[in-house]
Amino acid sequence: SVCSANLAKCLIINVLRLIIVILFFIAFLNITYAARHTFATTVTLANNVPLQEVSAMLGHASTRMTQHYARVMDRNLKDNMNIVRSKMGL
Repeated sequence: SVCSANLAKCLIINVLRLIIVILFFIAFLNITYAARHTFATTVTLANNVPLQEVSAMLGHASTRMTQHYARVMDRNLKDNMNIVRSKMGL
């Protein structure tokens, strides 16, 4: 009875640890994706770096995947970002 209670307690603790590890892994993947996306859009494409070079920086085999990031950046967004940057004094 005491043995089975300890075993159940250990199993619950191990399951909780596994859940925490999985959640941290998912969070890491989301942060990594967001950082790559931000780099591709606001750092490179907004500063007129050619799509082929951005593709090489991100390690994409072709520019087709990089075009996914390029669709986010349109001319209006870049112009609006420049207006905000000038108002902030950067």
